[in-house]
Formats: sequence, C-alpha cells, structure tokens
Amino acid sequence: MPEYYIPTDGDDDPRTFEVETLEDGRYKVVTPEGEELIVDAFEPERGHLHLLEGGRSWDLHYKNDDNDWAVGVDGQAHTMEVLNERQRRMRVAGVGGRGASGPELVSPMAGTVVSIVAEPGTEVSKGETVVIVEAMKMENGLKAHRDGTVDEVKVEPGDSVEIDDVLVTIVD
Repeated sequence: MPEYYIPTDGDDDPRTFEVETLEDGRYKVVTPEGEELIVDAFEPERGHLHLLEGGRSWDLHYKNDDNDWAVGVDGQAHTMEVLNERQRRMRVAGVGGRGASGPELVSPMAGTVVSIVAEPGTEVSKGETVVIVEAMKMENGLKAHRDGTVDEVKVEPGDSVEIDDVLVTIVD
C-alpha cells in the first residue's frame, strides 16, 4: 500500500508524492506531475539515506516525529507529512486538517451513517463533529473542515455511503 509524502514548508498548494515499496526493496515514486521514478535507497545509519535514481544520487538527513518529518537535501531543509492511504483519504475529505477547502464535506470511507450531529442552519467550527459514520464496526466522528453554517445535509441515518460521497455542505 502506498504512502503519501506531502511537503509542508508553508506551501499553500501542497504537492503530494506517492511512494510504494516494490517487491525487490526499491521504491516507486509518483511525482505530483505524474512522473514515475524507481528509486533505490540505502540507509547507512539511522537518520541518513542515500538515494539512487536513473544515474542520479542524493544524500539525505532526516528525523521524524509521528507523521511529521524534517528532511535535509543538498543543504536545504524541508518539512513534510507522511500519510497512509486512510489518512490521505481523510485529508482529501477535509477531515483532520491541512489541505481541506470548499463547502463539501465528503466521506473518507465506505460505511453507514449513524447520526447527524449538525442539522441545516447549525453554525459549526472547524474540527467540530457534524456526522457520525460507522465503518468496520467503529463509529467515526467526521468533523467540519471549516467554520461556517451547515447549509445542506445530503444523508440520513441508515444511509450507506462510499468514499467521496458528499455528506454535508458548510458555507460561510
């Protein structure tokens, strides 16, 4: 399963790099522009990586704290988040922070709507639970991705939802 590396150096338009480990131990990297690279990596010691790709090489220094990474390349420091597939879907859906925009809160998972916490006309703050969806026998509180007023609720308790289905719209 791929992981997603998102540089967060204060860029308002984050660029996502998809990285998948191949059976032979190398990595397939898909750049934001869609270019596929096959990268060989060697870790001579903790905190240091040597990367090889198409005759080019890089030496990196890194340290991480949960999903946040600090990476040094060619004397330049970069920060980034590393997300797994579920975390990426939740981010795209506006659940859990950076990168969420637009009025629509979409489901990051397939499941069943358990309850609607915020009805139309309810003012909500970013991070406040608005809908609860059950997936794999766990209830997940899906949170507002922005401050505003719930304009429409597109689902009802008992509805089945798929990934990217619109649950509610929140307007300014």
